[in-house]
Amino acid sequence: MKNTLSLSVIATLFSLTVGAATDSNNADTVLYHNATLINPATEQQLADGWLLVQDGRIVQIGQQQASASLPVAAKLIDLQDHYVMPGLIDVHLHLTAGPMRVEMQDGKPVITLKGHSELTRYHAISTLATGVTTAFSPAGEPAANAEYMRQQQAGNWQGPKLSYAGFVFEPTPILGGSVYPKTVADWQAEIASQKAQGAKYIKLYQGLSKDEVAMGIRLAQAAGLKAIAHLDSVSWQFAADLGIDALTHALPTSAELLTGDSKTAYLAERKNPHSGRFTYNWFKHADYDNAPMQRLFTTLAQQQTRIDLTLVANEMIYFARELETLYPEPDMWVFHPQMRKSWRGALAAPSYDWTAEEVATAQQQMPKVQQLFKRLYDAGVPLAIGTDSVASGPFYLRELQLSQTAGLTNWQVLQLATVGGARHLDLAETGQLAAGYVADFIVLTTNPVTDLNALTTVHTVVQQGKAHRVDALKAELANLSNIEL
Repeated sequence: MKNTLSLSVIATLFSLTVGAATDSNNADTVLYHNATLINPATEQQLADGWLLVQDGRIVQIGQQQASASLPVAAKLIDLQDHYVMPGLIDVHLHLTAGPMRVEMQDGKPVITLKGHSELTRYHAISTLATGVTTAFSPAGEPAANAEYMRQQQAGNWQGPKLSYAGFVFEPTPILGGSVYPKTVADWQAEIASQKAQGAKYIKLYQGLSKDEVAMGIRLAQAAGLKAIAHLDSVSWQFAADLGIDALTHALPTSAELLTGDSKTAYLAERKNPHSGRFTYNWFKHADYDNAPMQRLFTTLAQQQTRIDLTLVANEMIYFARELETLYPEPDMWVFHPQMRKSWRGALAAPSYDWTAEEVATAQQQMPKVQQLFKRLYDAGVPLAIGTDSVASGPFYLRELQLSQTAGLTNWQVLQLATVGGARHLDLAETGQLAAGYVADFIVLTTNPVTDLNALTTVHTVVQQGKAHRVDALKAELANLSNIEL
């Protein structure tokens, strides 16, 4: 009823603006027509719709009427009854990172995430080809991220528009991944360095103490940056009380959010600091109706703390021995061949010593993870879609599916993927099909409102007004496939 009624209203409003386009300078305009326009922000579909694009922006939107001609444009593109929706936004994409591996430094093994420009170019193109036009990297080498932006702005590299945080602040040394300043002055210097290289956030990581998390939030905001955190023993509540801007991962695994015997049992299970079992044990003990969790939901909603839960990360931990089923090899073209060699093995490492019973227990917690998502959503906490990957593709679709099975409608899921992501990144003119908005949209052969799997049918991606055929983007990947790390 809502959509049916709105169509007639929309058509009337749009028809009033058609004449204006015929009188404007149309030398560089493109008219996309004969499509169903899908705008998740308003839950509206417009059949026989058209979009007029100029200078990278949507100038007008309308519905073709038998009694009126289409707007005049320099170029007309017939979309052949396909579907158009805003470009997808991935708010947790490590675009410039390389595969996790171990290198020797000063005679000691050290984890490295250092990437390579050709890897980055491959993953940027593959991500764009799956419909992601905008992304945020919540961590990474500032210099590599800055280089990506320079190359993209110069028109040399294709891929999602990127904003980013720099190296994570974390005691564990990670080459190309972490820093750990020792003094306040050192923290200030590192934050200033990351800001000078274009970082918009600093990333606080799970190994930091409460005092360090507090200092990081304070110094980031004093420097005009925002703070995002992946926490563990330090509670989300502690960070929220201090005004953290964003939290990431569905792993609020602090014992402070548990009570009574559940808290005691969880702390006993965490005596081995190197065990990854806490990633599911916390959910086994969590009670979302207890006082600490209820207070947390209220605080996050009141402060509008932004969260990307990356449900896929939990699922891949719990189902690490079944990744070939979840992500079949044909779907993994989005990964550079060097990544395809090792990514499943790297994800299986944290659970290598789990017994079959422990694996089963972990997998049984996935509905509880999704309940956390739904509780946050229902409380009014702003959520968005992220993948925690170097390329979006099947991980993005899976994140949408997990969000949907958590209890959201397809419309609500598509809102998180578009306007929700734009809100997460403070992009006021991105994420909608509306006049004045950036011309970021995707063309699909089937309707994602009916079936989220339609997102595998993207055949054209328009980013800032420039159209990219998906088959042409895929063809470019062959030239970037031969690098050896």
